[in-house]
Amino acid sequence: MSTQNLTILGSTGSIGASTLDVVSRHPDRFRIFALAGHSQTEKLAAQCLAHRPRYAVTADAARAEELRGLLRLSGCQTEVLHGGQALSDVATAPETDGVMAAIVGAAGLPPTLA
Repeated sequence: MSTQNLTILGSTGSIGASTLDVVSRHPDRFRIFALAGHSQTEKLAAQCLAHRPRYAVTADAARAEELRGLLRLSGCQTEVLHGGQALSDVATAPETDGVMAAIVGAAGLPPTLA
């Protein structure tokens, strides 16, 4: 069985964190392609360090810059993006085999339906 690339939208919430826990137990089956978190920048940074995704998405430019700084200090090469379009971009990237849509409310609809 080949490894599946997953994008987790809302990775810092309880559903996203539970998904990452499952992924951690099955590294032969899953790889994290992208993580997205709204405002828990430090938690998202820790997740990036643990899973080394290609992309991380935050809500806005200020949080993206904060996340870049945290990752830079740790030597993590994850590319940091921000905003709604970035959510849709990582959800629809050709490298993404599956998406866990764990964003609460209407904010999660556009990237989920993209």
